[in-house]
Amino acid sequence: MAAVVRFLMPSVFYEPPQTFKIGQPADFPFGPPTFLVDEKIFVFRDRDKGFAVASAVCTHLGCTVAHFQSDERFHCPCHGSVFAPDGSVIHGPAPRGLQWFEVTQARDGMLRVDKDKVVPPSYRLMV
Repeated sequence: MAAVVRFLMPSVFYEPPQTFKIGQPADFPFGPPTFLVDEKIFVFRDRDKGFAVASAVCTHLGCTVAHFQSDERFHCPCHGSVFAPDGSVIHGPAPRGLQWFEVTQARDGMLRVDKDKVVPPSYRLMV
């Protein structure tokens, strides 16, 4: 019986697409980052530097981190990891820093994020 059930259930794990559009540049204000819940990313827009996208997923156990404007750090509410503004670990238990993803501008003008392309924290898209 188990073989029949296994045959009827697909052995495919569906994941959300790793490349996706997040909106027009004007959708993102200057200043504190914009948190996109469904994508689990922070979108930064600096006046002089452009756009950058950081993961909101803690590298310890995958909890969603929060960004605090008061100290410009990322804090994990689950186990207390703290990350610097560049995503590097200040205080564990996170084993490594937050990832930064490539952001480009599509032909239609929308910003596109590719989570398969990890970039250094200094990477910026100028629009």
